[in-house]
Amino acid sequence: MNDCSVCVIIPLYNAANTIGQALDSLAAQTHRPQRVIVVDDGSTDGGAEQVERYPAPFPLTLIRQTNQGPAAARNRGIFEASERLLAFLDADDYWLPGKLEKQLERFKRLRASGRRVGLVDCFGMSLFDDGRQIPFAWCKAGWHFRDFQQHNVINGTSSVLMERELATRFGGFDARIRFAEDRWLWTQVAERAEIHTVPEVLYHRLVGPDNITAQPERHYPHKLRFVELYLERYGAQMSPRERTDFILAN
Repeated sequence: MNDCSVCVIIPLYNAANTIGQALDSLAAQTHRPQRVIVVDDGSTDGGAEQVERYPAPFPLTLIRQTNQGPAAARNRGIFEASERLLAFLDADDYWLPGKLEKQLERFKRLRASGRRVGLVDCFGMSLFDDGRQIPFAWCKAGWHFRDFQQHNVINGTSSVLMERELATRFGGFDARIRFAEDRWLWTQVAERAEIHTVPEVLYHRLVGPDNITAQPERHYPHKLRFVELYLERYGAQMSPRERTDFILAN
């Protein structure tokens, strides 16, 4: 695989306090991306202006749009990008320096051996305001489609490096749902390609009280929509017991 160009996509919404750290973590990569796209999703706190002033050592594009949610913001970047691979970084997360280099090495090595790899993630660590640290440590090494019946086994959106062609094939993230839209995309990827993990903590995720995944009860209708989408597409492949287990688990 000769073309391993990478575009990093950052959705930005009122993250002026953290976007600088996120961009700094890209500048500190041992293998820098070929391009970074920040999609400002209607911020009102000056974060977009910070991006405009940032002295980036890589091509940096800022796109502004009215507020439409993180899925729509990521999709804007996906369809603006032309690089072979996509990586995602949330504006309140940051990568550790070797993340991209280690993921690219694994991706290229597995593809060179004939494996149909569509996505490589890594371990991550959630850092909470109260000092708690909780790791993301699902380890994958092959075909994992069935695992998504029970869990989102991807270690956070900011852990992902994937083929752009797969993201565009499925229309990106489903903007109709705002809680499991990432899991829905990963499920479709896992149906068609292998997923692998670099088993090291290579990014940190900052979790404050306003973080969307810190308030799952507010997003229960979106979880129900994920269940509906999943059963609509894959329910016929499941036994009655598997359908029941899937609904209860989700």
